[in-house]
Amino acid sequence: MNYHHLRIFWTVAREGSLRAAAAKLHLTQPTMSTQIHQLEDSLGEPLFQRSGRKLILTAAGRVAMEYAEEIFGLGAELQAAFAQGMESKPNRLNVGIVDSLPKLIARELLRPVFAIGTPVRLVCHEGVLDDLVLRLKQHRLDVLLTDTQISGEVAHGTFHHKLGACGISLCAAPAIARRHGRKFPHSLEGAPFLLPTPAMPLRRELDAWFHREGIAPRIVAEFDDTALLKDFAADGIGIAPIHQNVLQQARESYGLSVLGAVKGIRAEFFAVSVERKLGNEAILAITGRERR
Repeated sequence: MNYHHLRIFWTVAREGSLRAAAAKLHLTQPTMSTQIHQLEDSLGEPLFQRSGRKLILTAAGRVAMEYAEEIFGLGAELQAAFAQGMESKPNRLNVGIVDSLPKLIARELLRPVFAIGTPVRLVCHEGVLDDLVLRLKQHRLDVLLTDTQISGEVAHGTFHHKLGACGISLCAAPAIARRHGRKFPHSLEGAPFLLPTPAMPLRRELDAWFHREGIAPRIVAEFDDTALLKDFAADGIGIAPIHQNVLQQARESYGLSVLGAVKGIRAEFFAVSVERKLGNEAILAITGRERR
């Protein structure tokens, strides 16, 4: 693959058109178009499709753009490091965060990184588990934070480091909490609920708990994004499951009240690496939470 062609593709994708990219790179549009076609031929996939006068990335183009951003971002960082002197360059820590892991918990798990003596540049990448595991195995991530253990063939070559566990409480805006908090959990029959989407581990456990308790909740919304779920709970739309180790932040930031604890559900958190024995100081700071 020709990296000059990749840079032209990257610039066109960032600028949104051949004309703007040509002005930036001081190249003619026909030259750039030819070189992008050569890149597409080498990759075996079209990278752009036209939408009026604009060029829109295809699915393959989005994948190529992700790699190009990382390649040229690291190149710029390399130049900056040598321009400033190596002593001033912070260690880079690329962390994958599974989209089902609540943001408040991810923040708490990552907080120790900034307490170590060595300067660290933290780069967080959020996504679905399978994609992040692939990037971890490709050494594009240093560590992966997840709320579920990886299993099956995809787990081969990975190692889990348990960070902790906590229970789950059901919370809501004060008016809903007063209405449905008495005689918990039977008062939840027909109550409005804001839940994670069915693919998320917590949702499966909640569904099993509802079944055991004989409760039929009225599901008004489902979310991949747990921060958005809390926003809707704060607006009085419904009852939300909240991890108990961030209850205080949920009260302070979202004004939520606790209805009660969900017995029998424990959420676990893991750091996943491709190394059995960790040596990175920043990752050790993260995994050291369990030992403390």
